Amino acid sequence: MYRLVEATAADVEFLTGVVIEATRAQGRLPAGFDETDFRAGFAEWTVGLIGSGTLHVIEVDGRRAGRLRVVRTPEQVELAGIQLLPHEQSRGLGTQIITDLMRDAGRPVVLSVEKDNPRAQALYRRLGFVVTGETEDELRMRA
Repeated sequence: MYRLVEATAADVEFLTGVVIEATRAQGRLPAGFDETDFRAGFAEWTVGLIGSGTLHVIEVDGRRAGRLRVVRTPEQVELAGIQLLPHEQSRGLGTQIITDLMRDAGRPVVLSVEKDNPRAQALYRRLGFVVTGETEDELRMRA
């Protein structure tokens, strides 16, 4: 069973690390990736989200397992980011979190997914998301 805990400033380093570890494990870090620079910029952006109610640490059995960002508006719920530590992936956790989000949303759920992330695209399609548009780098999806 998982639990979502609203992120605090004490979680910023962990949340930043989750994004890097998950992306690295998928072989998706860009050539010339500057980890130090990314950590600084992402941490600064993350600090700005603290207290907004949109950013959560995903916990499983009391241990931190990932990051979830959800933005709710009257019209829709945006899955604005979900990353799991590599050892937490492929165990049904992401599916459960997204399924619960969709069940409880009460309105359409939308997201953007990178075109170079076929595993995430397959998960979203399996859960009923369809492509509604795209940019150069991302697919926009809706369920």
